[in-house]
Amino acid sequence: MNFISKYLYSKSPLCKRPFFTLFWVQFLGAFNDNLFKNSLVMLITFRLSQSNGETGLLITLAAGLFILPFFLFSGLAGQLADHYPKSFLIQKIKLAEVFIMLFGAFALLTLQLELLFVTLFLMGTQSAFFGPIKYSVLPEILMDKSLMQGNALFSGSTFIAILFGTILGGIGVLMPNGIEVMSMAIIGVALSGYAVSLWLKPSTVQNKELLIEGNLLKSSWQLIKLCKGYHTSFFSVLAISWFWFLGAVMLSQIPILTKYVLWANEGVATAFLSVFSVGIALGSVFASHSFKNHLNFKWHGLMLGLISILLFAMLGVIEQSTQFLFLQSQSAGRISFNEFITTWPLNTLFILLLLIALLGGAYIVPLYTLLQTQTPVNVRARMVAVNNILNAFLMVMSAVLVMIGFALSLSLLNILLCLAVLNLSIAWWIQVRQNRLKIV
Repeated sequence: MNFISKYLYSKSPLCKRPFFTLFWVQFLGAFNDNLFKNSLVMLITFRLSQSNGETGLLITLAAGLFILPFFLFSGLAGQLADHYPKSFLIQKIKLAEVFIMLFGAFALLTLQLELLFVTLFLMGTQSAFFGPIKYSVLPEILMDKSLMQGNALFSGSTFIAILFGTILGGIGVLMPNGIEVMSMAIIGVALSGYAVSLWLKPSTVQNKELLIEGNLLKSSWQLIKLCKGYHTSFFSVLAISWFWFLGAVMLSQIPILTKYVLWANEGVATAFLSVFSVGIALGSVFASHSFKNHLNFKWHGLMLGLISILLFAMLGVIEQSTQFLFLQSQSAGRISFNEFITTWPLNTLFILLLLIALLGGAYIVPLYTLLQTQTPVNVRARMVAVNNILNAFLMVMSAVLVMIGFALSLSLLNILLCLAVLNLSIAWWIQVRQNRLKIV
Protein backbone atom coordinates (compact mmCIF):
# COMPACT_ATOMS: atom_id res chain seq x y z
CA MET A 1 0.00 0.00 0.00
CA ASN A 2 2.84 2.41 0.78
CA PHE A 3 4.31 1.71 -2.66
CA ILE A 4 1.02 2.55 -4.39
CA SER A 5 0.21 5.64 -2.33
CA LYS A 6 3.71 6.96 -2.99
CA TYR A 7 2.73 7.48 -6.63
CA LEU A 8 -0.91 8.40 -6.16
CA TYR A 9 -0.04 11.40 -3.95
CA SER A 10 3.19 12.57 -5.53
CA LYS A 11 4.21 14.68 -8.50
CA SER A 12 5.85 11.70 -10.10
CA PRO A 13 5.86 11.52 -13.93
CA LEU A 14 3.92 8.28 -13.43
CA CYS A 15 0.89 10.36 -12.41
CA LYS A 16 1.01 12.82 -15.27
CA ARG A 17 -1.13 12.68 -18.39
CA PRO A 18 1.36 11.11 -20.87
CA PHE A 19 2.05 8.04 -18.75
CA PHE A 20 -1.36 7.86 -17.09
CA THR A 21 -3.21 7.80 -20.43
CA LEU A 22 -0.84 5.29 -22.00
CA PHE A 23 -1.13 3.10 -18.91
CA TRP A 24 -4.91 2.83 -19.23
CA VAL A 25 -4.79 2.30 -22.99
CA GLN A 26 -2.49 -0.71 -22.58
CA PHE A 27 -4.34 -2.00 -19.50
CA LEU A 28 -7.72 -2.01 -21.22
CA GLY A 29 -6.20 -3.69 -24.28
CA ALA A 30 -4.57 -6.44 -22.21
CA PHE A 31 -7.77 -6.88 -20.19
CA ASN A 32 -9.90 -7.26 -23.32
CA ASP A 33 -7.49 -9.76 -24.88
CA ASN A 34 -7.67 -11.95 -21.79
CA LEU A 35 -11.40 -11.48 -21.30
CA PHE A 36 -11.97 -13.04 -24.72
CA LYS A 37 -9.13 -15.59 -24.56
CA ASN A 38 -10.12 -16.99 -21.18
CA SER A 39 -13.79 -17.11 -22.16
CA LEU A 40 -12.73 -19.25 -25.12
CA VAL A 41 -10.39 -21.42 -23.04
CA MET A 42 -13.12 -22.19 -20.50
CA LEU A 43 -15.66 -22.89 -23.26
CA ILE A 44 -13.24 -25.32 -24.91
CA THR A 45 -12.27 -26.98 -21.63
CA PHE A 46 -15.69 -27.40 -20.06
CA ARG A 47 -18.17 -27.31 -22.99
CA LEU A 48 -16.71 -27.71 -26.47
CA SER A 49 -14.29 -30.65 -26.00
CA GLN A 50 -14.76 -34.18 -24.78
CA SER A 51 -11.31 -35.61 -24.00
CA ASN A 52 -7.92 -34.74 -22.51
CA GLY A 53 -6.16 -34.91 -25.88
CA GLU A 54 -8.80 -32.88 -27.72
CA THR A 55 -8.82 -30.21 -25.01
CA GLY A 56 -5.04 -29.99 -24.97
CA LEU A 57 -4.78 -29.68 -28.75
CA LEU A 58 -7.54 -27.04 -29.04
CA ILE A 59 -6.25 -24.87 -26.20
CA THR A 60 -2.68 -25.09 -27.43
CA LEU A 61 -3.85 -24.26 -30.98
CA ALA A 62 -5.71 -21.23 -29.60
CA ALA A 63 -2.59 -20.03 -27.78
CA GLY A 64 -0.52 -20.49 -30.92
CA LEU A 65 -3.00 -18.60 -33.13
CA PHE A 66 -2.94 -15.60 -30.80
CA ILE A 67 0.87 -15.51 -30.73
CA LEU A 68 1.53 -16.23 -34.42
CA PRO A 69 0.86 -12.61 -35.58
CA PHE A 70 3.63 -11.37 -33.29
CA PHE A 71 6.03 -13.51 -35.30
CA LEU A 72 4.55 -12.51 -38.66
CA PHE A 73 3.93 -8.78 -38.23
CA SER A 74 6.27 -7.46 -35.51
CA GLY A 75 8.98 -6.56 -38.03
CA LEU A 76 6.58 -4.36 -39.99
CA ALA A 77 5.11 -3.01 -36.74
CA GLY A 78 8.53 -1.94 -35.47
CA GLN A 79 9.30 -0.07 -38.69
CA LEU A 80 5.94 1.71 -38.58
CA ALA A 81 6.46 2.65 -34.91
CA ASP A 82 9.82 4.27 -35.70
CA HIS A 83 8.52 5.92 -38.90
CA TYR A 84 5.22 7.48 -37.74
CA PRO A 85 4.16 9.41 -34.59
CA LYS A 86 3.29 6.78 -32.00
CA SER A 87 0.14 8.50 -30.69
CA PHE A 88 -1.34 8.44 -34.22
CA LEU A 89 -0.65 4.70 -34.56
CA ILE A 90 -2.09 3.90 -31.12
CA GLN A 91 -5.41 5.56 -31.97
CA LYS A 92 -5.70 3.67 -35.27
CA ILE A 93 -4.86 0.37 -33.57
CA LYS A 94 -7.45 0.91 -30.83
CA LEU A 95 -10.09 1.73 -33.45
CA ALA A 96 -9.26 -1.56 -35.20
CA GLU A 97 -9.81 -3.34 -31.86
CA VAL A 98 -13.43 -2.11 -31.80
CA PHE A 99 -14.19 -3.76 -35.15
CA ILE A 100 -12.34 -6.96 -34.17
CA MET A 101 -14.40 -7.26 -30.99
CA LEU A 102 -17.63 -6.75 -32.91
CA PHE A 103 -16.62 -9.77 -35.00
CA GLY A 104 -15.59 -11.61 -31.82
CA ALA A 105 -18.97 -10.97 -30.21
CA PHE A 106 -20.67 -12.53 -33.23
CA ALA A 107 -18.33 -15.53 -32.98
CA LEU A 108 -19.19 -15.98 -29.29
CA LEU A 109 -22.92 -15.74 -29.87
CA THR A 110 -22.83 -18.34 -32.65
CA LEU A 111 -20.24 -20.55 -30.87
CA GLN A 112 -18.53 -21.28 -34.19
CA LEU A 113 -15.05 -22.48 -33.26
CA GLU A 114 -13.55 -21.42 -36.60
CA LEU A 115 -14.76 -17.82 -36.14
CA LEU A 116 -13.53 -17.79 -32.55
CA PHE A 117 -10.07 -18.83 -33.74
CA VAL A 118 -10.13 -16.15 -36.48
CA THR A 119 -10.93 -13.56 -33.80
CA LEU A 120 -7.97 -14.74 -31.73
CA PHE A 121 -5.68 -14.30 -34.73
CA LEU A 122 -7.01 -10.78 -35.39
CA MET A 123 -6.61 -9.86 -31.72
CA GLY A 124 -3.04 -11.08 -31.83
CA THR A 125 -2.45 -8.99 -34.95
CA GLN A 126 -3.58 -5.72 -33.40
CA SER A 127 -1.60 -6.50 -30.24
CA ALA A 128 1.49 -7.19 -32.39
CA PHE A 129 1.25 -3.71 -33.89
CA PHE A 130 0.72 -2.13 -30.45
CA GLY A 131 3.62 -3.94 -28.74
CA PRO A 132 6.61 -2.06 -30.26
CA ILE A 133 4.89 1.25 -29.53
CA LYS A 134 4.06 0.47 -25.91
CA TYR A 135 7.58 -0.18 -24.67
CA SER A 136 9.48 2.11 -27.05
CA VAL A 137 7.41 5.17 -26.13
CA LEU A 138 8.00 4.78 -22.38
CA PRO A 139 11.54 6.25 -22.43
CA GLU A 140 10.14 9.22 -24.37
CA ILE A 141 7.67 10.16 -21.63
CA LEU A 142 9.58 9.03 -18.50
CA MET A 143 12.92 10.10 -17.12
CA ASP A 144 15.56 7.42 -16.58
CA LYS A 145 14.98 7.43 -12.82
CA SER A 146 11.28 6.62 -13.36
CA LEU A 147 11.75 4.07 -16.14
CA MET A 148 12.16 1.00 -13.92
CA GLN A 149 9.01 1.95 -12.00
CA GLY A 150 7.10 2.56 -15.23
CA ASN A 151 8.11 -0.85 -16.56
CA ALA A 152 7.08 -2.44 -13.26
CA LEU A 153 3.64 -0.84 -13.45
CA PHE A 154 3.28 -1.91 -17.09
CA SER A 155 4.36 -5.50 -16.42
CA GLY A 156 2.44 -5.79 -13.18
CA SER A 157 -0.74 -4.27 -14.58
CA THR A 158 -0.59 -6.56 -17.61
CA PHE A 159 -0.84 -9.57 -15.34
CA ILE A 160 -3.50 -7.89 -13.22
CA ALA A 161 -5.40 -7.47 -16.49
CA ILE A 162 -4.85 -11.20 -17.06
CA LEU A 163 -6.24 -11.80 -13.56
CA PHE A 164 -9.39 -9.76 -14.17
CA GLY A 165 -9.81 -11.29 -17.61
CA THR A 166 -9.36 -14.75 -16.11
CA ILE A 167 -11.96 -14.22 -13.40
CA LEU A 168 -14.56 -12.37 -15.45
CA GLY A 169 -13.99 -14.27 -18.68
CA GLY A 170 -13.45 -17.70 -17.18
CA ILE A 171 -16.29 -17.70 -14.68
CA GLY A 172 -18.64 -15.28 -16.44
CA VAL A 173 -18.90 -17.15 -19.72
CA LEU A 174 -20.02 -20.35 -17.97
CA MET A 175 -22.83 -18.62 -16.06
CA PRO A 176 -26.41 -18.44 -17.36
CA ASN A 177 -26.48 -15.90 -20.22
CA GLY A 178 -22.71 -15.58 -19.78
CA ILE A 179 -22.00 -15.69 -23.51
CA GLU A 180 -24.29 -12.73 -24.16
CA VAL A 181 -22.75 -10.77 -21.27
CA MET A 182 -19.19 -11.47 -22.50
CA SER A 183 -20.13 -10.42 -26.03
CA MET A 184 -21.31 -7.04 -24.75
CA ALA A 185 -18.34 -6.70 -22.41
CA ILE A 186 -15.61 -7.12 -25.03
CA ILE A 187 -17.26 -4.48 -27.23
CA GLY A 188 -17.62 -2.09 -24.30
CA VAL A 189 -13.99 -2.45 -23.22
CA ALA A 190 -12.77 -1.92 -26.79
CA LEU A 191 -14.80 1.28 -27.07
CA SER A 192 -13.41 2.47 -23.73
CA GLY A 193 -9.84 1.81 -24.86
CA TYR A 194 -10.37 3.78 -28.06
CA ALA A 195 -11.94 6.69 -26.14
CA VAL A 196 -8.97 6.85 -23.74
CA SER A 197 -6.50 6.76 -26.65
CA LEU A 198 -7.98 10.03 -27.94
CA TRP A 199 -6.54 11.74 -24.83
CA LEU A 200 -2.98 10.83 -25.75
CA LYS A 201 -0.74 13.82 -26.32
CA PRO A 202 0.58 13.96 -29.90
CA SER A 203 4.06 12.45 -30.05
CA THR A 204 6.87 14.08 -32.04
CA VAL A 205 9.51 11.33 -32.22
CA GLN A 206 9.49 9.83 -35.72
CA ASN A 207 11.87 8.93 -38.53
CA LYS A 208 10.28 9.82 -41.86
CA GLU A 209 13.38 8.70 -43.74
CA LEU A 210 13.04 5.10 -42.52
CA LEU A 211 11.98 2.88 -45.42
CA ILE A 212 9.13 0.44 -44.78
CA GLU A 213 9.92 -3.08 -45.99
CA GLY A 214 6.66 -4.73 -47.10
CA ASN A 215 8.09 -8.27 -47.24
CA LEU A 216 7.22 -9.58 -43.79
CA LEU A 217 9.87 -12.27 -43.52
CA LYS A 218 12.57 -10.04 -45.05
CA SER A 219 11.72 -7.15 -42.72
CA SER A 220 11.87 -9.42 -39.68
CA TRP A 221 15.23 -10.89 -40.71
CA GLN A 222 16.66 -7.42 -41.42
CA LEU A 223 15.58 -6.21 -37.98
CA ILE A 224 17.11 -9.19 -36.22
CA LYS A 225 20.43 -8.68 -38.04
CA LEU A 226 20.37 -4.97 -37.14
CA CYS A 227 19.54 -5.50 -33.48
CA LYS A 228 22.05 -8.31 -32.90
CA GLY A 229 24.70 -5.60 -33.10
CA TYR A 230 23.47 -4.14 -29.80
CA HIS A 231 24.79 -6.99 -27.68
CA THR A 232 23.54 -5.96 -24.24
CA SER A 233 19.98 -5.12 -25.26
CA PHE A 234 19.84 -8.21 -27.51
CA PHE A 235 20.80 -10.34 -24.50
CA SER A 236 17.77 -8.89 -22.69
CA VAL A 237 15.61 -9.85 -25.69
CA LEU A 238 16.76 -13.47 -25.49
CA ALA A 239 16.26 -13.62 -21.72
CA ILE A 240 12.79 -12.06 -21.97
CA SER A 241 11.81 -14.47 -24.74
CA TRP A 242 12.64 -17.46 -22.58
CA PHE A 243 10.41 -16.06 -19.81
CA TRP A 244 7.49 -15.94 -22.25
CA PHE A 245 8.22 -19.52 -23.35
CA LEU A 246 7.84 -20.60 -19.72
CA GLY A 247 4.83 -18.40 -19.11
CA ALA A 248 3.04 -19.58 -22.25
CA VAL A 249 3.30 -23.21 -21.20
CA MET A 250 2.18 -22.49 -17.64
CA LEU A 251 -0.81 -20.31 -18.56
CA SER A 252 -2.05 -22.51 -21.41
CA GLN A 253 -1.77 -25.81 -19.53
CA ILE A 254 -3.19 -24.81 -16.13
CA PRO A 255 -6.82 -25.52 -17.20
CA ILE A 256 -5.82 -28.95 -18.54
CA LEU A 257 -3.80 -29.74 -15.41
CA THR A 258 -6.80 -28.76 -13.29
CA LYS A 259 -9.43 -30.77 -15.14
CA TYR A 260 -7.61 -33.94 -16.17
CA VAL A 261 -4.78 -34.36 -13.65
CA LEU A 262 -6.10 -32.79 -10.45
CA TRP A 263 -9.72 -33.68 -11.22
CA ALA A 264 -10.88 -30.24 -10.07
CA ASN A 265 -13.52 -27.86 -11.40
CA GLU A 266 -13.29 -24.50 -13.19
CA GLY A 267 -13.16 -22.62 -9.87
CA VAL A 268 -9.80 -24.21 -9.08
CA ALA A 269 -8.51 -23.44 -12.59
CA THR A 270 -9.48 -19.79 -12.17
CA ALA A 271 -7.82 -19.69 -8.76
CA PHE A 272 -4.56 -21.07 -10.20
CA LEU A 273 -4.54 -18.53 -13.03
CA SER A 274 -5.34 -15.75 -10.56
CA VAL A 275 -2.52 -16.75 -8.21
CA PHE A 276 -0.08 -16.79 -11.13
CA SER A 277 -1.17 -13.33 -12.32
CA VAL A 278 -1.04 -11.77 -8.86
CA GLY A 279 2.39 -13.30 -8.29
CA ILE A 280 3.80 -11.77 -11.48
CA ALA A 281 2.36 -8.37 -10.52
CA LEU A 282 3.79 -8.52 -6.99
CA GLY A 283 7.15 -9.70 -8.31
CA SER A 284 7.24 -6.76 -10.73
CA VAL A 285 6.55 -4.29 -7.93
CA PHE A 286 9.17 -5.97 -5.75
CA ALA A 287 11.79 -5.66 -8.51
CA SER A 288 11.05 -1.97 -9.00
CA HIS A 289 11.11 -1.24 -5.26
CA SER A 290 14.26 -3.28 -4.57
CA PHE A 291 16.43 -2.47 -7.59
CA LYS A 292 15.21 1.14 -7.90
CA ASN A 293 17.46 2.76 -10.53
CA HIS A 294 20.19 0.10 -10.43
CA LEU A 295 20.20 -2.54 -13.16
CA ASN A 296 21.41 -5.63 -11.28
CA PHE A 297 21.41 -8.96 -13.13
CA LYS A 298 23.59 -11.18 -10.98
CA TRP A 299 20.53 -13.07 -9.66
CA HIS A 300 18.71 -13.79 -12.93
CA GLY A 301 20.23 -17.19 -13.59
CA LEU A 302 19.58 -18.16 -9.97
CA MET A 303 15.94 -17.05 -10.23
CA LEU A 304 15.39 -19.32 -13.22
CA GLY A 305 17.04 -22.19 -11.36
CA LEU A 306 14.70 -21.65 -8.39
CA ILE A 307 11.71 -21.69 -10.74
CA SER A 308 12.76 -25.19 -11.90
CA ILE A 309 13.15 -26.36 -8.31
CA LEU A 310 9.67 -25.08 -7.44
CA LEU A 311 8.24 -26.76 -10.54
CA PHE A 312 9.88 -30.04 -9.48
CA ALA A 313 8.24 -29.56 -6.07
CA MET A 314 4.81 -29.03 -7.68
CA LEU A 315 5.17 -32.23 -9.68
CA GLY A 316 6.24 -34.04 -6.51
CA VAL A 317 3.13 -32.86 -4.65
CA ILE A 318 0.89 -34.06 -7.48
CA GLU A 319 2.69 -37.43 -7.57
CA GLN A 320 2.25 -37.75 -3.80
CA SER A 321 -1.49 -37.18 -4.23
CA THR A 322 -1.93 -39.75 -7.03
CA GLN A 323 -3.99 -42.21 -4.97
CA PHE A 324 -6.35 -39.53 -3.68
CA LEU A 325 -6.80 -38.11 -7.19
CA PHE A 326 -7.47 -41.59 -8.61
CA LEU A 327 -10.19 -42.22 -6.02
CA GLN A 328 -11.65 -38.78 -6.71
CA SER A 329 -11.75 -39.50 -10.45
CA GLN A 330 -13.89 -42.57 -9.73
CA SER A 331 -16.46 -40.52 -7.82
CA ALA A 332 -19.30 -38.43 -9.23
CA GLY A 333 -18.00 -34.89 -8.96
CA ARG A 334 -14.85 -32.85 -9.38
CA ILE A 335 -12.98 -31.25 -6.50
CA SER A 336 -14.35 -27.80 -5.69
CA PHE A 337 -12.19 -24.87 -4.68
CA ASN A 338 -13.25 -25.18 -1.03
CA GLU A 339 -12.32 -28.88 -1.00
CA PHE A 340 -9.04 -28.26 -2.82
CA ILE A 341 -7.86 -25.47 -0.52
CA THR A 342 -8.42 -27.68 2.55
CA THR A 343 -6.79 -30.84 1.15
CA TRP A 344 -3.15 -31.49 2.09
CA PRO A 345 -0.79 -31.45 0.24
CA LEU A 346 -2.75 -30.23 -2.80
CA ASN A 347 -3.28 -26.82 -1.23
CA THR A 348 0.50 -26.24 -1.22
CA LEU A 349 0.31 -26.04 -5.03
CA PHE A 350 -1.06 -22.51 -4.66
CA ILE A 351 1.97 -21.43 -2.61
CA LEU A 352 4.45 -23.05 -5.00
CA LEU A 353 2.79 -21.46 -8.04
CA LEU A 354 2.77 -18.06 -6.31
CA LEU A 355 6.52 -18.33 -5.62
CA ILE A 356 7.19 -19.24 -9.27
CA ALA A 357 5.22 -16.19 -10.41
CA LEU A 358 6.95 -13.88 -7.89
CA LEU A 359 10.32 -14.93 -9.29
CA GLY A 360 9.02 -14.42 -12.83
CA GLY A 361 7.89 -10.86 -12.11
CA ALA A 362 11.18 -9.94 -10.44
CA TYR A 363 13.04 -11.51 -13.38
CA ILE A 364 11.28 -9.65 -16.20
CA VAL A 365 11.17 -5.97 -15.15
CA PRO A 366 14.94 -5.22 -15.11
CA LEU A 367 15.27 -6.91 -18.51
CA TYR A 368 12.73 -4.60 -20.14
CA THR A 369 14.50 -1.61 -18.60
CA LEU A 370 17.84 -2.90 -19.91
CA LEU A 371 16.38 -3.22 -23.40
CA GLN A 372 15.09 0.36 -23.37
CA THR A 373 18.13 2.07 -21.87
CA GLN A 374 20.75 0.24 -23.94
CA THR A 375 19.09 0.82 -27.33
CA PRO A 376 19.40 4.16 -29.24
CA VAL A 377 16.11 6.06 -29.53
CA ASN A 378 16.00 5.80 -33.35
CA VAL A 379 16.20 1.99 -33.16
CA ARG A 380 14.24 1.39 -29.96
CA ALA A 381 10.85 0.50 -31.47
CA ARG A 382 12.53 -1.94 -33.84
CA MET A 383 14.42 -3.53 -30.95
CA VAL A 384 11.08 -3.98 -29.14
CA ALA A 385 9.73 -5.46 -32.37
CA VAL A 386 12.62 -7.95 -32.45
CA ASN A 387 11.82 -8.78 -28.84
CA ASN A 388 8.21 -9.45 -29.85
CA ILE A 389 9.30 -11.57 -32.82
CA LEU A 390 11.51 -13.79 -30.67
CA ASN A 391 8.93 -13.84 -27.86
CA ALA A 392 6.35 -15.00 -30.37
CA PHE A 393 8.68 -17.55 -31.95
CA LEU A 394 9.42 -19.19 -28.60
CA MET A 395 5.77 -19.05 -27.53
CA VAL A 396 4.67 -20.66 -30.80
CA MET A 397 7.44 -23.23 -30.35
CA SER A 398 6.15 -23.92 -26.85
CA ALA A 399 2.68 -24.52 -28.30
CA VAL A 400 4.09 -26.78 -31.04
CA LEU A 401 6.21 -28.78 -28.60
CA VAL A 402 3.29 -29.27 -26.21
CA MET A 403 1.08 -30.37 -29.11
CA ILE A 404 3.77 -32.84 -30.20
CA GLY A 405 3.96 -34.11 -26.64
CA PHE A 406 0.21 -34.72 -26.54
CA ALA A 407 0.31 -36.32 -30.00
CA LEU A 408 3.01 -38.70 -28.73
CA SER A 409 0.77 -39.57 -25.76
CA LEU A 410 3.09 -37.97 -23.22
CA SER A 411 1.34 -37.02 -20.00
CA LEU A 412 1.15 -33.36 -19.04
CA LEU A 413 3.27 -34.09 -15.97
CA ASN A 414 6.05 -35.51 -18.15
CA ILE A 415 5.85 -32.45 -20.42
CA LEU A 416 6.21 -30.15 -17.40
CA LEU A 417 9.11 -32.26 -16.11
CA CYS A 418 10.95 -31.81 -19.42
CA LEU A 419 10.27 -28.07 -19.21
CA ALA A 420 11.80 -27.85 -15.73
CA VAL A 421 14.95 -29.68 -16.86
CA LEU A 422 15.31 -27.51 -19.98
CA ASN A 423 14.88 -24.38 -17.85
CA LEU A 424 17.88 -25.40 -15.73
CA SER A 425 20.12 -25.39 -18.79
CA ILE A 426 18.84 -21.94 -19.81
CA ALA A 427 19.46 -20.70 -16.26
CA TRP A 428 23.11 -21.78 -16.53
CA TRP A 429 23.47 -20.00 -19.91
CA ILE A 430 21.99 -16.77 -18.57
CA GLN A 431 24.18 -16.88 -15.47
CA VAL A 432 27.29 -17.16 -17.66
CA ARG A 433 26.20 -14.46 -20.13
CA GLN A 434 25.00 -11.91 -17.58
CA ASN A 435 28.47 -11.77 -16.00
CA ARG A 436 29.78 -10.40 -19.31
CA LEU A 437 27.24 -7.58 -19.67
CA LYS A 438 28.56 -4.09 -20.32
CA ILE A 439 25.95 -1.56 -19.23
CA VAL A 440 26.47 2.07 -20.29
